Amino acid sequence: MIETSMGKTLRLRRVFRNGKILVLPFDHPIYFGVQPGTEDPRKLLDLAREQGATAILATAGMLRAALDAIGDLGVIMRIDATLSHLTGPDTVMHLLHTAEEAAALGADMVVLNCYIGTGDIPAESALLEKLATVSAECEQIGMPICAEIIPRAPSAGPGPKTPSSADLAMAIRLGLEYGCDVVKTVYNGDPEGFARAVASGHLPVIMAGGPKTSGELEFLEQVHAAMTHGASGVAIGRRVWGSKHPVAIFQAIKAIVFDGATAGQAVALYKKLAAKRD
Repeated sequence: MIETSMGKTLRLRRVFRNGKILVLPFDHPIYFGVQPGTEDPRKLLDLAREQGATAILATAGMLRAALDAIGDLGVIMRIDATLSHLTGPDTVMHLLHTAEEAAALGADMVVLNCYIGTGDIPAESALLEKLATVSAECEQIGMPICAEIIPRAPSAGPGPKTPSSADLAMAIRLGLEYGCDVVKTVYNGDPEGFARAVASGHLPVIMAGGPKTSGELEFLEQVHAAMTHGASGVAIGRRVWGSKHPVAIFQAIKAIVFDGATAGQAVALYKKLAAKRD
């Protein structure tokens, strides 16, 4: 019998580059509906491929609409979904595909959500059971699994919208304990606390979006802080395809992730590229 770790190792090579990962996610319409910038799947794939993303994160349905535009991009497939934003809450989830189905569809890694700390015990129990079941299936077939574990989802009601570093440590460590290969979670604006959370999780961590910011400098400072305090990469969607200058902002993010640029250097690059396209 072939070791399943071989399958995971070979697939992970296609989503990481020299230990770093830069993902363009556009799975948002399955919850929010069509948003400005997500109308054309081919345009999104072209952007990711031409600008140097290592992988895209999307549903199989979205990928079917522009299969020939994927090129050599790694494919991280969203295999779960929630209710539409017309109904909510977003903590009630269901599977779109099994890990085996995702493998047949060409995925290099699967991703699924798991919100914790919402106060809804049945919902959290169901999400963790889903994570355990899919993780075990992924182990059997050599499919890498990325758990998007977000502490204290906003739908839980009033209270802090940014998780504490202790809660982030819990989220990342849950990924390890449940047999996942990668964790995608938010950056909370606490560099040292984030670093401790990542270190105690023993898994690659992808920064997911991050806190709302007032402008490019503040946003890129968050990316830089996450990358210099343990993150292995980022998955930034709305700040890219929702931007007036998607190429410029993507290149600025890429400079931080792969070239070690400072936030100031990244902003300068953004302004330079944005000016060229005006």
